[in-house]
Amino acid sequence: MSEGLRRHFLEHAGRPGPGPFPRTGYYHFLGQGDFQAGHPVSLWELADWERWFDRLRAAGHSRVWLLVNGYTLAYRSRAYPELVDPAATGAREPGFLNTLVAAGHARGLAMHAVVTTDGHAAGFVNRHPELAAVDREGKRTGDDLMCLEEPLVQRYLLGVFEEVIAENAAWDGVVFHPTETCPLRFNAVTRARYRAETGRELPDETDETVMAWCNRRFAAQMKEWVEFWQARVANLDPVMFNCWWINDHLDAYRAALPARARVCVWDYDVRFGNWRGRPLVKWAKAFGPGRIIYMPSSGGYPEHGRPPVDEPLVGYDRLLTLAAHLGIRECVFFAGWGAGGDEEQRLDAGLLRGCSAALIEPTEALLDALDADWASARARIAGEIPGR
Repeated sequence: MSEGLRRHFLEHAGRPGPGPFPRTGYYHFLGQGDFQAGHPVSLWELADWERWFDRLRAAGHSRVWLLVNGYTLAYRSRAYPELVDPAATGAREPGFLNTLVAAGHARGLAMHAVVTTDGHAAGFVNRHPELAAVDREGKRTGDDLMCLEEPLVQRYLLGVFEEVIAENAAWDGVVFHPTETCPLRFNAVTRARYRAETGRELPDETDETVMAWCNRRFAAQMKEWVEFWQARVANLDPVMFNCWWINDHLDAYRAALPARARVCVWDYDVRFGNWRGRPLVKWAKAFGPGRIIYMPSSGGYPEHGRPPVDEPLVGYDRLLTLAAHLGIRECVFFAGWGAGGDEEQRLDAGLLRGCSAALIEPTEALLDALDADWASARARIAGEIPGR
């Protein structure tokens, strides 16, 4: 079946028009991110990026997202030279971010800076363990989670933001990445803040109560960070990634986020059933589809095999069809450390243009059919395509 599925999507890669998603692109790590130092994309020189940007435009893409920090800093930081990525081109060559953004703009690509926030900061917290988030027993909760209530953490994040903007103030957007680690923290400064806000003791509260408070705190921080960037970068497109611990607290973000801010919902779970229970549905309902971006994993992401086998191809057909059904019109592929080769990149394009939603109207009945029996649903779709 794999050859048939791949052939189907590869054939549709060359279809004219954008399909259901007029705005598409890729997300890459300029430095280590949360992967390993020295991965191929982090080593690309300007000529490599220019070739990739040309390829993106030829394939009809219009977006590039670039992670500029994380475990390491992928630019030449003056404030935190000890955190600079030792291998990344962006950290070795002066002005590389500025040159890279200009190269993207020259090809009509919108360029977004992606910044990690309270998590993915292993380099910083390993050098400043007193700023790491701690659990109820006072032990570090992981190797990369910072305590947001610490003044030095706030100074560090704003310092990174300032440096990235100083490198290039022509970013089209900024994407804020929350931690993927459980955000519950019980640092002394956090307990004091909670006591001042509520009159109660944080360690006495249930995890559920603490989780709700952590979401309100992060939503309030998001508002401040968005306003910080908007005051410095004209016509900014601010975006926040969702995360597992945020998905049940949408009201806090709907209340706090500025009206212009959007949410990128990443979902790589290709084995799902019951499309009505997906995070995409909740976010689109809470914010409206115009404020939602969907992020699938690229065909070049090695977790799915190269080239991807049947399961991810079927799963992303359903996920993209769900996004189109909800009215979401922007899709950015995760390809942190590479988008694979020619076939994987054409498969990405083929999924956008040849998913079920690109062939017939993406109704609830179609989604139910895809959940129940993908092969039968595709056979029915083939019979309903105009001109067949």
